[in-house]
Amino acid sequence: MKNILFKVAGILSATTLLATGCIKEYVPEGSTQTAAQVAANDDALSAMVNGVGVSMMASGTAGYYSTYGWHTDFGIGAIQLMTEYMLDDMVTMGSNPYYNRFYQSVLGSGMDTRYAYPAYYWDCYYQWIKAANDIINLIDPATATDITRGYLGQAYAYRASFYLDLARLYEPRENKYTDISAVKGLTVPIVTEKTTEQDAKNNPRVTHDVLYKFILDDLDLAEQYLDGTSYDYTTPNATLVDGLRARAYLEMGSFGDAGAYEKAYEAAKKVIDNADYAPLTQAQWEDPSTGFNDGGSNKAWIWGLTCSDQIAGNITCHMAHICNEGAWGYAPLAQIGINKSLYERIPDTDWRKHSWLDPKFMDYYQYRFADSDQTAFLNGTGSYSENDPAKPYESIKFRPAQGNTTNYTVGNSGDLVLMRVEEMYFIAAEALANMNRIGEAQQVLNSLIQTRNSSYDCSSFGTLKSFLDEMLFQKKIEFWGEGILMYDYKRLNESITRGYDGTNEAPVYAYNSTGRSPLWTIVITRSECQNNNGIPQSLNNPDPTQKLTLWSK
Repeated sequence: MKNILFKVAGILSATTLLATGCIKEYVPEGSTQTAAQVAANDDALSAMVNGVGVSMMASGTAGYYSTYGWHTDFGIGAIQLMTEYMLDDMVTMGSNPYYNRFYQSVLGSGMDTRYAYPAYYWDCYYQWIKAANDIINLIDPATATDITRGYLGQAYAYRASFYLDLARLYEPRENKYTDISAVKGLTVPIVTEKTTEQDAKNNPRVTHDVLYKFILDDLDLAEQYLDGTSYDYTTPNATLVDGLRARAYLEMGSFGDAGAYEKAYEAAKKVIDNADYAPLTQAQWEDPSTGFNDGGSNKAWIWGLTCSDQIAGNITCHMAHICNEGAWGYAPLAQIGINKSLYERIPDTDWRKHSWLDPKFMDYYQYRFADSDQTAFLNGTGSYSENDPAKPYESIKFRPAQGNTTNYTVGNSGDLVLMRVEEMYFIAAEALANMNRIGEAQQVLNSLIQTRNSSYDCSSFGTLKSFLDEMLFQKKIEFWGEGILMYDYKRLNESITRGYDGTNEAPVYAYNSTGRSPLWTIVITRSECQNNNGIPQSLNNPDPTQKLTLWSK
């Protein structure tokens, strides 16, 4: 049994794993900013705005830790991993695959309206929307100061981001596994600062057009109120507004909305041309102390959130589930890695390939580890004595904060990336290709990937299908594990292939799909249907549970 104790608030909870053992944790008690606590001063409003980001990252943010003992209740980072494990890029290689605590996403189990797992999305996002609504409700733009207008702009940007995620999660797309005809074109209910309790009891799912107009209107207001402000990557800023517009218009274009691809390209190009941002360099990407845990160490991050030891438990946080080098967490037990077939397609000349342990163990040794614990990590000794030895294809992309592999208080206190400038290159390229401007799309993709692989050239991919396939392949490498790829898979009707001869995926997880997986359209939690007459079960998304077939030789 592996016991890991973190005493912060004196509240002990233990979860019995499906795995052979258990991990025990103390989780810190949090606090909630409410409208009643906010006085008419900038400091109080600042605390309330900052509280949104804190809530998005805090251990136990949705109450699932206290209610169910979930070690995966840590907000937006957990949602990123829930969606990533619905794909085929991240595999589980440990001897006991259930140390991957997101096993339900991988298995496609317990995904219908009765279960807590799909309800987690709903409960998190609408909680965060309420926090944004509370801020919007408090600030009158006619009398606001420059500072409070900035806070109002941040709140609108937050709300637009939350609804955009909900749109992409809940609006159904055609797939061969479920019938979406009854709910095609429906998204989620809109709740604003003006929605009353009575309204909420009969609040139907709005259509695609209504929700995206609402999102874009919020972004217009965010841009207006953020004009003239200057915020760093941990706070919604004007550049983030352009990035969110690019994401929204790209989705709209794929639904056939007129002119959307052009607007997606324009918004993405605006970010690309912003001299304050630049793609990650090899040194920044591979830094053993700051690699993918410190947005302030580079110019690539447009938006990220900071996770301090005040809001994170030792294992109820993102780093514990993604960082294989963190000896305290689930990740080194689950041994999270890259799909072998994806890895083997990456040219050796592409330095992004260094993000995973190569089968020869290790041509790029000196770049990969921060200190003398490297041997222990590789061999399963010392602090890693209860782990299997490291495996080929295991991830070292997400480094522990400050390179500290043994002290969770330090190692967990890293940033979580939510948007990088590199995404804008992919959005611009995809939009151009869909406007039949393949040559320009090739130039945009080349301009980014040649910073990773100087010999790269995508000019041979001259049809829309071949170009989009190559674009997505590069995007899988670039954003592995960052929580944005599911939206691309869903939009582009991508298949998943975990099961094949030679796969490095755990046999119990080797599910494949032909085209879209039904898991990528989340069902609405039963409690919402019970309390909201506007959403009868007949207008819920179809149950996607275990519709895929497990591969076997």
